[in-house]
Amino acid sequence: MKQALIAAAAVASLAFTSCGIIPTPAVPIPDAEINLPPNSAVAGRVIYMKTDVLGGVSLPGVLQQVSITGTATYVSGGGNLSGASIFIRGSIDPMPAGCATTTLAPVILCDPAGEVARQIGNVNVTAGTATAFTLSGPELDAAAKAGHGYIGVLITGGSTVMTDKLKLTGMQARAKF
Repeated sequence: MKQALIAAAAVASLAFTSCGIIPTPAVPIPDAEINLPPNSAVAGRVIYMKTDVLGGVSLPGVLQQVSITGTATYVSGGGNLSGASIFIRGSIDPMPAGCATTTLAPVILCDPAGEVARQIGNVNVTAGTATAFTLSGPELDAAAKAGHGYIGVLITGGSTVMTDKLKLTGMQARAKF
């Protein structure tokens, strides 16, 4: 009996200490394309696409440390974007406080001061070159558990013009138990 109790304690200890260690298989996420308005229209705001990249597929609450990997490609129509911070929101409806729409692109523009906690990564880009990225953070965990995620970008280097786009492709989500 004593050996059974010791074995059970060892198994329980292993189970509790392994939380957040066991990775889940990768789950594909649809590609995202963000139409970037010109810098003059963006005025240093976070640009959110109106497409839910998680599409209503939620993760069980026991999963944590969600990460998304993929490649970012900047398609230049004349701009010279070199860097962007990436954000995620679990909802854009109703219109979040500090945010507004623009007629220049199907996006929502938000004041970066209210978006700090939603930042999930950064990416450096060169026109036409696919660059690997990894996104993670508490807001991504929350969005994945809710099943809704709207990607946003804040231009941190270079500038954009009306026909510029940022494509996020080959995305896969992973989480850990």
